[in-house]
Amino acid sequence: MTLVDPSRLHVPPVAHPRPGGEFVLYWLQATFRAHDNFALNFAIEQADALSVPVLVYHGLRHDYPWASARLHTWILESVVDLRRDFAAKGIQYAFWLDRSRGAWTDWPAGRRGSDAAGQDAAADWSPLVHLADRAALVVTDYTPTFIHPRQLRGLRKRTATPVIAVDSATVVPMAAHAKEHSTARGFRTALLEPLAHHLWPVPNPLPRVRRPVDVGFEDDAPAVTPATIASLVAGCDVDQAVAASPMFRGGTAAGRARLHEFVARGLARYADDRNDPNNLEAVSRLSPWLHFGNVSIHEVLLTARAAGPAAAYAKFEDEAVTWRELAHNFCHWNPKHRTVAGIPAWAREQLASHEADPRPAHYTLAQLERGDGRPALERDAALLPAGRVDAQLRADAVGEGGPHVDAGRGRVPGIPGAPQQQVQPGRAGPEQLRRDHVDVREVRPAVLPAPHLRDGALPVAQGGGGQVRRAGVHPAVFLTLKRRWGRGPGRLAV
Repeated sequence: MTLVDPSRLHVPPVAHPRPGGEFVLYWLQATFRAHDNFALNFAIEQADALSVPVLVYHGLRHDYPWASARLHTWILESVVDLRRDFAAKGIQYAFWLDRSRGAWTDWPAGRRGSDAAGQDAAADWSPLVHLADRAALVVTDYTPTFIHPRQLRGLRKRTATPVIAVDSATVVPMAAHAKEHSTARGFRTALLEPLAHHLWPVPNPLPRVRRPVDVGFEDDAPAVTPATIASLVAGCDVDQAVAASPMFRGGTAAGRARLHEFVARGLARYADDRNDPNNLEAVSRLSPWLHFGNVSIHEVLLTARAAGPAAAYAKFEDEAVTWRELAHNFCHWNPKHRTVAGIPAWAREQLASHEADPRPAHYTLAQLERGDGRPALERDAALLPAGRVDAQLRADAVGEGGPHVDAGRGRVPGIPGAPQQQVQPGRAGPEQLRRDHVDVREVRPAVLPAPHLRDGALPVAQGGGGQVRRAGVHPAVFLTLKRRWGRGPGRLAV
């Protein structure tokens, strides 16, 4: 019996394992955990079939969008847990930290936006490509947005070894839906049957073959400890003005601790109090750990369901599954999801119809970043150094400024990461919709794999977007604004 539902697999048209490969390589990019990980499970399954070990490669470069001390710190804190947890499973984990000095050295704080980052022609692919060329198969995480499609495409161009991406981000695989869903109401209906099928504990197998691999470079994982993280980050060419959060810590252990705290103290109040910004315990605050894949959505939901009460869990499940997975569905099926062109015509028309509405205030981006001009924003800004902002307060304040969308230029708010958190209702504001844009040219097809990877070529099924049938909330309009605050001092881009 296969460990991974075939609809989670995204493979090239021809994906025969490379003869003579020394190992199956799991290229860890977005799922920072050694448990409940479908990509890891698939790598183990294939390695066992080929009688070779699994090798995990995890690289951290400095040229990703919004690269900062805060994000680097979170990732390195995750490395500490990853090394421990992979070792407990008998899996070799090799980590490579890029210490080169690139194009960002002289950039002022807050200027490492998505338009320029990730385009460094001198980016060092050599450790990864060296391992990929020796592997029988490369398995990686499937993420339909941010830099991940370009990364996947980049490795496939550089190696002849097949590279398979596996969806571990959602309860129901993104490719299992036949189309893009534009409303939460319709998506809830589409989720009813598959959710019951997929919301079960995830298997956590151990590999049968265990033998060390000479990776060909110095493994940086042993050097990453809680005591050394600050100095390691200080030596990296990232935006040092965005400092590490004193409130939040990356990694699986911290994420699980927060999950259990929420279940014990906040879940019972979630249905009634989750929108009250004065009641921080009534919300899960799990967004950053879900964003980085430190904990799985399966573990979060099953833990909450077991704890109850049923009414509170039902609302939490709706927010964590319906809204969160609707955002993934949008990114997976809509190739223009990072531009205003991806928003349905009715939504653009609605925004345009309100451009002339009178507004009591119009906030500049600098005012929003500092929290100037409104008590709610000022209070919100006081939380920025810790790495947390209240999305609803900021959305309400931004909405007073009035939307202005340049649909012809295809601009939307900069989104620092994959949509691994809830989509929250609010009003998209003028400066965000005008000033930031991301040029994403890739179109990601959904891939329906053959029953077994080793059976031969895999057919590709091209995806298509669904039609909007009624007016309502669309994920591209209401992407949570706290994802925007990833540039400048004190912001956690998660």
